Amino acid sequence: MWVVIILAQVNGHIGGCLEGERRGLLEFKDFLKSNGADADHLLPTWVKKPDHHSECCDWERVTCDRTTGHVTELFLQNVKDVSYEDFRSSFINASLFLPFKELQSLTLSYNSFGGWTDNEDFTEAGSRTSLGSPTNT
Repeated sequence: MWVVIILAQVNGHIGGCLEGERRGLLEFKDFLKSNGADADHLLPTWVKKPDHHSECCDWERVTCDRTTGHVTELFLQNVKDVSYEDFRSSFINASLFLPFKELQSLTLSYNSFGGWTDNEDFTEAGSRTSLGSPTNT
């Protein structure tokens, strides 16, 4: 048992959500808000708790590796709640997804995103990730 505790302390993780990835999810939610989405309504479980910790692996639309705590899948289809009266296309800065080191699947369709902004750092992540096209409206 002591070996497990010591290894967890050395690696900085004892299961659950990783802090950097939790912050990354909250930054993406802020991005949605800044582009006109009612993200509090559409992603109600994505909240920052007063003690600065919430289990993002339990948030809706998020799948994590239960051993490492890394986010492996984000299913963010139709989270922008696009209406015809307020239709505007925005571009996603791919660096929003850099915190997710083990992301394998990203679905962003039906959000009226116009595409990606350039980000060289994301090219490496994109080679191991299944990216759903963000351009579907």
